[in-house]
Parts: sequence; structure tokens; C-alpha cells
Amino acid sequence: MSERSRLPPLSSLRGFEAAARLGSFAKAGDELALSPSAVSHQVRQLESALGQRLFLRLPRELALTDAGKDFLETVRQALELLNVGVARLAPYKSAGTLIVSCDAAFARFWLLPRLAAFRERHADIDIWLDTSETLSDFDRQEVEFVLGRLRSTGSHRIEEMLFDEHLGPCRRPRSATTSAERVEDLARETLIHDERRDNWLVWLRAVGARAVDATGGSHYSDPGLAIDAARAGQGVALVSDVLAADDIAAGRLQAPFRDWLRIPNEYRFSYPAWLAHDNAVTAFAAFIRAEANAHRERLAGLRGGARILAASSGDSA
Repeated sequence: MSERSRLPPLSSLRGFEAAARLGSFAKAGDELALSPSAVSHQVRQLESALGQRLFLRLPRELALTDAGKDFLETVRQALELLNVGVARLAPYKSAGTLIVSCDAAFARFWLLPRLAAFRERHADIDIWLDTSETLSDFDRQEVEFVLGRLRSTGSHRIEEMLFDEHLGPCRRPRSATTSAERVEDLARETLIHDERRDNWLVWLRAVGARAVDATGGSHYSDPGLAIDAARAGQGVALVSDVLAADDIAAGRLQAPFRDWLRIPNEYRFSYPAWLAHDNAVTAFAAFIRAEANAHRERLAGLRGGARILAASSGDSA
């Protein structure tokens, strides 16, 4: 067997370097998004492949052996060389491509209807849209712009707030009503829930309708499906004004009450600081910022005369 074929896997080298630097398998696991046992297993595999003990496993800490100290310098140099090599790949990326990560509901109801206008103004920029419901990490993922309710992380990033969200009951319009509706009438309706299951409870508590069962009804993991269900006449959904603005304005959804629950700073965008002067990023950020300003004014008009509710500190909305 050649020496080349006996090289240990890169993952075990990263686990070893993190554990040596942090002095703990648990801390290394937190940094690498692995369990402590997974990092420990990587290090044991590495020790087995090298035929050397790299750590002394003491009761409260890890201590490098002499062989471990020697090997750590080699590993650090190798990982740094790889980082430099990866950074040198940046110029090979197409200057006209922007990878955008966005939660699916916001992409469908807000972003997609506006992308055609962006394309008309910036035909040289191609948007690669990734709909995700997970945290985006600029340091570890191939993503350059995060938008909507999706949150981002990374050592250096720029973030801007777009607008608050307001939640209110909406349903398919009815041809006629015999009398003014009261929130207590919701007890006779099918409540439609999205993935934020507690928000009906928070809204009903805020308007004083404690006799209405906030848990029953239909449940959907996607707020977009909850809007679809309400539009199809399957019940009353507690919808986002951001997502449902077009349906409300077009009369496809009706808001029978004037009470809206405010969720502050819910929508935002972010991107890595090192892309602050990238042409595609700055163009897209400016476009989103302008669209958000116009959308805020439109939402205020749709909610004209509304009573804005605030969730209490103990609520999870």
C-alpha cells in the first residue's frame, strides 16, 4: 500500500485540529455541528491510522501528546493551505450569478412576482433561488444572499430589516352576512394553522376571545398552504399580511376583523460582508430595499383603520 493511499480523511483532521485548539470534544462538536462522540470517533480513527496516540484523555480536559503537538502543526499548515486554495477559486465564479436563499412561502408570494422586474433592469444577473427552511451559514454554505424569514449566520455579515409582519384572520369572502361579526363567532369556524402553532392562541388572547378553542382545526407546515386553504373556503387562517397582500387586495381573501398581531423585524435580508461591493449583490439589495419600501406603504393602506396588537413578553409569536 502506497503512502498516498494511507492519508487520513479530511474530516478527521478538522476534528483533531478543533479538539486540540479548544481542548474538548464537546466544544469541537459545537463548532463543527457534530456530536462530541462523533468528534471523538474521528480522532480515534486518526490515531489508529497513524499508529500514534494524539491526546491524553484526562478527567476534565484533553492534553496533546508530544506526537500530537508535532502533528498539530502539520495539520494546521495543511488546512490553511486548503483555505487559501479555496479562496483563490472565487474569481472563477460567474460575475453575473447570485445565489439567493429564501423561505418557500416568501419566495412564492412576495419574491417571485417581482423577479421579472429585476430581470428587466439587470439582464446580466442570473438569480439562483434556493428555497430553504433552515439556517444559512455564509461560512459553510454556497449562498450569497439570504432573504425573508430565513435567518443567516457567519463571522462577518451585513443585515438589513425590511418590514414587520402582521397576522390577522382571513377567509374566502362570503356573499352576504346577516350581522356584524364578532371574534366569538370563530368558535363555529374551522381554524387553519401554519407552522407557528401558538399564534392563534396569542391573537385570541390579545382580543379577549378566550372561549374560542385555539388548538383545533387544520394544520399545515407551510404558511402558503394555510393561505391556499383559506382561499379555498376550508376555514379561517391567521395569515401574514406580507404574504396575503395580493389576495386581500384582489378580494380573494377577506379580513373580517380589524385586529392584527404585530411580529416585529420578521423580514430581512443579509449577505457576507466580503461581498459588500459585489455588483450583483449591491444591485439585488437595492432592488429589494426599494420594493420593501413600496410594500410597507401598501400594507399600511390595506390595514387602514386596523387595531395593531402586540404579543406579550410571555407569548411565542
